[in-house]
Amino acid sequence: MIKLTLKEIAEAVGGRIKGELPDSFAASIVTDSRKAEPGSVFIALTGQKVDGHSFIKGLESIISCAIVEREVEADVPQIVVWSTFKAVGALGSYIRMKSGVTVIGVTGSVGKTSVKELTASVVSQGFNVLKTEKNHNNELGLPLTLFRLEEDNSAAVLEMGISFFGEMTRLSAIARPDIAIFTNIENVHTENLIDRDGVLRAKTELVPNMREDHDPVLILNAEDDKLAGYQVPENRRAVYYGFNENCFARAENIVPHGMESTEFTLIMGEEKIDVELPASGRHMVMNSLAAAAAGHEMGLTLQEIKRGLEAYVPVDGRMSRIPYKGATIINDCYNASPASMKASLGVLAKAEGRKLALLGDMLELGDRSNELHEEVGRFAASIGLDMLVIVGSSARLISAAAKTLGLENAFHADRDEAAELLKNELRAGDTLLVKASRGMALEKMIAKITEEQ
Repeated sequence: MIKLTLKEIAEAVGGRIKGELPDSFAASIVTDSRKAEPGSVFIALTGQKVDGHSFIKGLESIISCAIVEREVEADVPQIVVWSTFKAVGALGSYIRMKSGVTVIGVTGSVGKTSVKELTASVVSQGFNVLKTEKNHNNELGLPLTLFRLEEDNSAAVLEMGISFFGEMTRLSAIARPDIAIFTNIENVHTENLIDRDGVLRAKTELVPNMREDHDPVLILNAEDDKLAGYQVPENRRAVYYGFNENCFARAENIVPHGMESTEFTLIMGEEKIDVELPASGRHMVMNSLAAAAAGHEMGLTLQEIKRGLEAYVPVDGRMSRIPYKGATIINDCYNASPASMKASLGVLAKAEGRKLALLGDMLELGDRSNELHEEVGRFAASIGLDMLVIVGSSARLISAAAKTLGLENAFHADRDEAAELLKNELRAGDTLLVKASRGMALEKMIAKITEEQ
């Protein structure tokens, strides 16, 4: 982490000091007692099940100080604050500004993680990059990511995810992006955000909180009607990407190579170069264009951008491939929305051999849940699936809609029955897509399908 004195940390969080703070630098900042090391600052978060204050006594011989909401009987200096959760955000914000790194924020409804990974791969061709890991894209995870900044980092690619109005205002006040990538505006979290207009309003809460002194830039998907029609403020600059010839970053001559890669010509302004992206699907080409536009804004050459795109490696749970007895299982369990579900099914449609899908509930869709699950079912029936297996109460409508349109091998089952069915059905040459919202934890079903008996 970057160098921070304990007194500097106390000032950053606006805390009252109990005891005598050592005149030293923090070795690390942690919220998980298991990750504490000599010299760590431990932030005692309070949750529904676990209260971090209860661990401080056991850490007193290890940590240099604790940030607390109430004083604890322990032989360790304490910084007392009103809310340790708020202190995490305040400290993340302080570290972000002190570091001076260029921050690229990635938001949108679908594709955030893929765009984050692609952008980090591109930008790392010219900068030492910190990127969001795992699902650390919320009000706790984002500052925890910033805690990992090192003195030699020169850029950070931060994924920013929300479910409610107001969240992006708080997230962006911490991250202060110099560059903001918007992937798309889809029917996601409509249980809280109502409709696509609400999603756009919630996502663009980011725009006023961008860093003002570095020519703040919005990178916008021109293929998305809500983003294409967004009124960019006068004090922000917009760069558009897409397949339209008016876009600054665009793609032509797209040639899919099965499920392994996609070849296309990347055009940036007046320059062009051929790229072979190690991912399948037109949506991944779109994601690449967003990353390429960010790389250009960072001053990278077209050759460096190409090298970064071709070095892309998908994260686990994002269209990652698992070989199993001659078949291929596509683990896309990280999350799901109607748009991403259809995009993944579109990739499956390009597979050779039999095409099977195990799908589950898409959560937080509110009043439109039934309609949107049925929409996915109709799409699944249109792409030539050999088998569709559904788990979950809401997803039952996927199989019902698919059957109505003639997909006879569409089944709704409980988790054990579904796993057993697919375990017996899979054979060499098959491709099985597994996808649902994160809360469905379908990776556990992959483990059941592949476990040895």
